[in-house]
Amino acid sequence: MASSHLSGLRTALARLRLLPLRMNDARNEALRQWAHDLEKTAKELAPVRKGTLRDSIEAKVNSSSGKAWVRIAPGKAREYAYYVEKGTSKMKDQPFMGPAAQIHRRTGEAAMRREVPRFLGRW
Repeated sequence: MASSHLSGLRTALARLRLLPLRMNDARNEALRQWAHDLEKTAKELAPVRKGTLRDSIEAKVNSSSGKAWVRIAPGKAREYAYYVEKGTSKMKDQPFMGPAAQIHRRTGEAAMRREVPRFLGRW
């Protein structure tokens, strides 16, 4: 009888040790989904003449730090993106990154709520 209690305790401790790893996996997957969705929306909202601006929008996820972001890739399109987003004295503003961020400001939380049960599974 005592050995079955010890076996159950060992199993519970092993699962508890895995909990941080599984939570990190869930967080990273939620971040990937959120960043991908935000990138897709920003590309849909970006004005297109040649497509360079749209094609320079990229999502990045740093799994070790738990951070994700969507940015304009380094290069000529980055400065142009700022002028498109904010406008100039000769060009009306055509925001695309700001509105995309507003649309997805809560989708990261929803992605996390979806992923945690999936990665934790049945305990």
